[in-house]
Amino acid sequence: MKQKIEVEIVKTLLNLGIAPNTKGYRYLRDSIFICVTSEEKNLSFNKDIYVRIAKEYNTSEASIERAVRHAIKTGWHRHNDDLAELIFMNTLQSTNDVPTNSVFIYTVAEWTRVNMKEKEENGSSD
Repeated sequence: MKQKIEVEIVKTLLNLGIAPNTKGYRYLRDSIFICVTSEEKNLSFNKDIYVRIAKEYNTSEASIERAVRHAIKTGWHRHNDDLAELIFMNTLQSTNDVPTNSVFIYTVAEWTRVNMKEKEENGSSD
């Protein structure tokens, strides 16, 4: 199941224009994975997610936050418009708005959860 979740997150990030060679890509992928798999409903970025990832990669929380912001910002200009509209719907003010780290991560995590559940219910292995 872990691998299926990771595959779903990677496909979504690539379709949203986030390149794997972007500095914050791994941090972003890991942040989304933590949100998707966590039993805790109210994860805090500063207290939970960024701290956990910073420890794993031996860096600071501020560095994680900046790199994630950079990955989102650079990827947002080359994303698949239809997919972005489907995932983010009305969470952004305009099509030019770049989502904040928390909006991006929580929204993609929720999208992944829903997608995985639908595939499971439909018996799809894709």
